[in-house]
Amino acid sequence: MPFNALGLSSQLQDAVKECGYDATTPVQQAVIPVALLGQDVLASAETGTGKTAAFALPILMNLSQIDTQTLTPEQRLRALVMTPTRELAIQIEQNFLSYSRYLELNSLAVYGGASINPQRKALAQGVDVLVATPGRLFDIIGQHELDLSHVTHLVIDEADRMLDLGFVKDIEKVQRLVARQRQTMMFSATFSDEVQVLAQKMLNQPAIFHLASSTTASTVSQEVYLVDKRRKAELLSELIGRNNWQQVMVFTSTKETAEHLLSELTLDGLKAAVFHGDKSQGARNKALEEFKQGQLRILIATDLAARGLDIQALPLVINFELPPEPEDYVHRVGRTGRAGMAGHAISFVSPNEQQLLIDVEAQVGLTLESKVLPGYEEGAPLPARYRDLADAKPKKAFKHKRPKPSPNKAPTRHGKYAKVKK
Repeated sequence: MPFNALGLSSQLQDAVKECGYDATTPVQQAVIPVALLGQDVLASAETGTGKTAAFALPILMNLSQIDTQTLTPEQRLRALVMTPTRELAIQIEQNFLSYSRYLELNSLAVYGGASINPQRKALAQGVDVLVATPGRLFDIIGQHELDLSHVTHLVIDEADRMLDLGFVKDIEKVQRLVARQRQTMMFSATFSDEVQVLAQKMLNQPAIFHLASSTTASTVSQEVYLVDKRRKAELLSELIGRNNWQQVMVFTSTKETAEHLLSELTLDGLKAAVFHGDKSQGARNKALEEFKQGQLRILIATDLAARGLDIQALPLVINFELPPEPEDYVHRVGRTGRAGMAGHAISFVSPNEQQLLIDVEAQVGLTLESKVLPGYEEGAPLPARYRDLADAKPKKAFKHKRPKPSPNKAPTRHGKYAKVKK
């Protein structure tokens, strides 16, 4: 369905066109008409499906019909989007700014890891749409008495992840702080029992849409490389060089593995950076921006990033390790092949990960093609540097022999020997 068939204003249609959107995605086609009417929404939709536009465009359409000139700065705040991570908050704010470029509406993202004072000052001047992580939102509410009573549009994004992170009480508290007469939209990758309980508390006769997929997109080709666990970093460098890949997102299961892999790739002369929770917000923003601009060839990320990052036309994802949960494989692979574009996903699988591979194949409903690059498989002769380490016999620890006491001397209480009197 074309966007001009949705009843959006000409300003929004022009902005959408400049964003490069030609036709609606399934989630946009389902949600936008209902949301324009002010009805509550519960939708299962993942990042990268056009979900943000599905709730942002109706909100902007409704807000633009009110004369903001007569409103005080406190009254201007009429839309609140709650999201679990800083990266998502930043991306959603950028989308709101793009969609509202021809409207007299302001948007602001507030999140931890950044100074609170500029965020507080921007709020004091008046914003129409606030995108917030729960922690920073309540910092501002507690310290600066932010008034949410005029908020008539509330969005809970990534609800399942919000619950996983323990934000359920924060969400319920926000419900008590916003206007009683409001529209609430909730989006979640899954409809778990916990999400449904929360939806029953927060939504009033919602329109319900099951749009999330539990499998990978048909536009993504997937394959497996069987590899000795000790040779994964070498194999990665080999494939990047052999295929001249210029933009690769690599997922690891732990921060420690990510840091170790960064060291290995740096030694091989490959420009890479890590993206995980121990990095500061500034470092993560810098790494992401450099990766998007092509200054970095490789971004090594943990699952923290799998459901939050949106990189247009990302050609390749590599699972350096398979995730413990097969659903996370779907989220990782979902970073490529977005918006109908072609993508490619490769997984490195060592013998101890065979059960994880079976679980992944059951999740996506596919038998993934397995390959072996000669010399890297389990049981292949190791390079000299590995053989030297493996074959080297540990040297026996040198034992300091205690001197035998002289038959003519006896130990004193000070540990010394004195002549024995005969």
